[in-house]
Amino acid sequence: MVDIQRVLVTGASGKLGTPVCAALVEAGYQVTATRHRLPVEIPGVAVIPLDLRDSRAVEAAVADQDAILHLATCKEDREGVIDVSARGTFYLLDAAMRTGRCRRFVLASGDAVNGIYFHDQPTPIREDMPLAAYPGYYPLSKVLEEAMVQQYFHQYGLATVILRMSWIHTEDDILNHLTVAGENFGIPVWSELMDDGQKRRYAGGRDAAVALRHPDGRSVKRHVVALEDCVQAHLLALQEDNIAGQVFMIAMDQPFDYVEAARYAGEKMGIDVIELVDSVARDFYIDVAKARHVLGYRPRYDIFRLIDEAIEFRRGGRNRRERSGYRG
Repeated sequence: MVDIQRVLVTGASGKLGTPVCAALVEAGYQVTATRHRLPVEIPGVAVIPLDLRDSRAVEAAVADQDAILHLATCKEDREGVIDVSARGTFYLLDAAMRTGRCRRFVLASGDAVNGIYFHDQPTPIREDMPLAAYPGYYPLSKVLEEAMVQQYFHQYGLATVILRMSWIHTEDDILNHLTVAGENFGIPVWSELMDDGQKRRYAGGRDAAVALRHPDGRSVKRHVVALEDCVQAHLLALQEDNIAGQVFMIAMDQPFDYVEAARYAGEKMGIDVIELVDSVARDFYIDVAKARHVLGYRPRYDIFRLIDEAIEFRRGGRNRRERSGYRG
């Protein structure tokens, strides 16, 4: 195992950052979280203010850390692509190299770099495939970050690891995506695919699970990942030996089928199942074999467990996390 005790986490207030920090504390690490705009309130975690655009402040924050988990992201923020993703990631990498203490630099990336859903994916998506992101500032930011991270491994021997995660789901996210009522989560936007009759039928809050199909009638299939499995992957990325310079795809074992998922959710929730067609959607399958065999990753969730726990979350009346304003 890598000798790591002190871990710096950027993006600690986010969807992934908060549970990652909590898991690190539980595992016995000394955790320092950076705070920029949103507060970070995690028991056992030291919090420091840090603007990733300030190179001196970044170097000071990195100097006494054994590892860095870089989770901060700009999402669909045109200015943030350069300020956070390019400049911020560069300052973190350069500080880690210059101070010489960092034994592991982990980047939280995403399968957006592979153009999932929007580009044809005739074979399973693996770590060695060329990066071909779909349009958007967030996908571009991850391509830039990955390129810098890999070059700091090749040029300076910095012990980097990239976790290329699929679309992360927690709480009732999957229900907000699969059903037409309430908050729309991710793409596609169901109302844009409905005909006038369907819009009228579900305009008053009546709910339905979406069985999404291609124009030729085939069910759409795509990959997602549970938040808990992403947390698992980050702890493994700190612990495993001989993975420096590696990229790992992090997702469920299998993609889910929209028709199967809609029928399951509809039956469990007692709601309609509505069939919609998306001419843009491209099926994709993410190969997690490398993460399984090299990293020791063992995804615990499939789509049915994700739906079951989302239903339990809603029925339990628990408070949902604060949303960042980005629907993804």
